Amino acid sequence: MKSIWKSTLLKFAMGSLLAVCCNTGVASAQNGTVNGTFTLPYETHWQRLTLPAGEYTFVMNRGPAQLVRILHEGKAVGYVATRVVDYVLESRPMSLTIARNEAGNTVRDLDLSTMGEVLHFPVSKPPRGSAAAERESIQLVPITITG
Repeated sequence: MKSIWKSTLLKFAMGSLLAVCCNTGVASAQNGTVNGTFTLPYETHWQRLTLPAGEYTFVMNRGPAQLVRILHEGKAVGYVATRVVDYVLESRPMSLTIARNEAGNTVRDLDLSTMGEVLHFPVSKPPRGSAAAERESIQLVPITITG
C-alpha cells in the first residue's frame, strides 16, 4: 500500500514540476519588448490610426494586453492594443496581414509566429455576400525584428 502511495506521489510531484517549468518558459517569453520595422506601400488603417505609405518602426510591450507603439521617421504616431493573441508553434515569415477592400487597407494581424505569437486586431468587414466582401484581398507586408 505504501509503495503505491509513494509511486503516485512521485508521479504527481514530477508532473507538477514539469508544469511549473513549462509555464515559467511561457511567462518569461511573454514579458519584455519586441522592436521591429516594416514598410507600408500605401496608406493603411490600423485601428484608429491612419498611416501613410512609408517606413515604420514598432515597439511592442509583451504581457497580458499587447501594446504596440508605432513610430514614423523617429516620431511616435500612436499606439494600438490587442488582447487577442494566438500562440502558434509553426514558423512562417513575420508580417503584417493587411485586408484590402473598397473601404481601404486595414491591418488585421501582426504575425510574430517565429516568436510563437500572432496578434489579431479588429477589422470592420463588409457583410457576407456583398460585392465589397467578394473583392477583399489579403496582402502580407514583411516585418523585421531588430534588437
